[in-house]
Amino acid sequence: MNQKLYKQLFIAMMITAAGAVSASAADTTAGVEPVILPTDSQLAAAKKQAETKTVKSLSAVSARDDVSPALRESIAQKMYEERQAALAKAKKNGEEPVITVGRVSPNQTVELTLPKTIAMALNYNRDIKIAHYDLKQSEYSIDQARAGLMPNVDYTWSGARAETHTKVLGLTPTGIITRNIDSIGNSFTNTLSVSIPLYTGGLVEGNIAVAKLSKVSSQEDILRVEQATKLSAVEGYFGLLAYQELKDVYDESVTNLQGHVDNVTAQYNVGTVAKLDVLSSDVSLANAKTNAVTAANNVANAEANLNNILGLPLQTKLVVSDHRLPFDAYNISLDEAIDYAMKYRPEVIQADLAVREANENIGIAEAGHKPTVSVGASNDWSNSDFPGSGNGAWTISGGITYSLFDGGATNAKIKIAKEKYLAALETEQKTRESVQLQVKEAYLAIRSAAQRVEATKTSVNQAEESFKIARVRYQAGVGINLDVLDAQLNLNQAKTNNIQALYDYNVGIATLEQVMGVDVRSGVVHPAADVAGNS
Repeated sequence: MNQKLYKQLFIAMMITAAGAVSASAADTTAGVEPVILPTDSQLAAAKKQAETKTVKSLSAVSARDDVSPALRESIAQKMYEERQAALAKAKKNGEEPVITVGRVSPNQTVELTLPKTIAMALNYNRDIKIAHYDLKQSEYSIDQARAGLMPNVDYTWSGARAETHTKVLGLTPTGIITRNIDSIGNSFTNTLSVSIPLYTGGLVEGNIAVAKLSKVSSQEDILRVEQATKLSAVEGYFGLLAYQELKDVYDESVTNLQGHVDNVTAQYNVGTVAKLDVLSSDVSLANAKTNAVTAANNVANAEANLNNILGLPLQTKLVVSDHRLPFDAYNISLDEAIDYAMKYRPEVIQADLAVREANENIGIAEAGHKPTVSVGASNDWSNSDFPGSGNGAWTISGGITYSLFDGGATNAKIKIAKEKYLAALETEQKTRESVQLQVKEAYLAIRSAAQRVEATKTSVNQAEESFKIARVRYQAGVGINLDVLDAQLNLNQAKTNNIQALYDYNVGIATLEQVMGVDVRSGVVHPAADVAGNS
């Protein structure tokens, strides 16, 4: 954003602030009156007057704020134009600074399988890209920490021009005389120096170890974000599939009730049923159509949500390869799931890394009580002619620095580091307990969903048979209309419960894998081994 734009924004802020101050100043009383207890009527009048002043003050502020919308619109437009220009420049140069939505045309149809959905989500997700940037930063932090063991080489050049005043004493036959001599001269100096740290009391080594631990933590953070992204993609995929199945249920309900209404109307026309049956059937059909419309809208919303997860235009048509929610066996014991999570869940590993970092920080703090040893060498060149490369002189030096007293600052740092270490231990244990609870909840949710799938499968079969019997009985004149309508409602509910159970089961498996820390691609997580060594 250019300077002119900032200036306009600053002026707008000043105008708004001035309006608020003016409005507040207008309500301030001129002086301090003696404290006199008012009567009830005086209190009521004062309250009314205060409310009037408040309204006027707000009006004054609003009137002064009216200048900001136009200015904000101008600023927003300029920001938009600058962004579009930057994107056009990046496209021209073949760059892609950020992930752009719309990798397919809006009218294109995209066929999806569950693995393809997960892969597309992992390729698009911005949090994953941010996590990779954080990893690169942690790698550079290791280089920065290692630099503390490297020699430091400095070069300095200086030049000066100065006037000097010299007093000269002379001896003449008549006596001693004094003369002032003024002169102007140049001086140029070149200095090359090298300093090598030999011992830092463990300070640099501790910083390197912490940087390595931070890198491993960043790697685990990528896995954590990937696992959360996978879960989001699975939820979106099965959510779309579930809503499509629900739409089929309500469309079938409309078809069934439309046939029933036609049958009831035909029987009414020949006088075998009452008008009440026709009206009741029409109402049920209207309700079914309303539910079908709602179901279609839910499908559209689920499709847009999945498009958003995958980074596609919201109006992209998605075709999922599955036509029914699967019910695949998933066999794992609770103990196996918890043991796996304790080894491979990124949050657990990060908590362990935080403990190790806190322990390293204790050593870093204790380095303040240890001496530092360094050696150095330098060479100087100086004369009055540019660039000052004459009259060379070298120096070799070595030194030991030891802090005898710093007012207790180092002791305080050590105590702080130890307290942070204890806090990290508690946080690690808290994380492990929380993960164990999450695993157990996810595991029990799968078992519950599996049982509900089996139960609702039976109820769907029974509801379908019940609807067929009720419809045949009504057509034969031995049943009542209410039996048919109730049977259709029961069938809808049974199928809805079955779809919900299947959705919960499939998403539950993905949730369990996420809380266990299962790798999104291979299912094999590489533990953070040798994190303080050769990472």
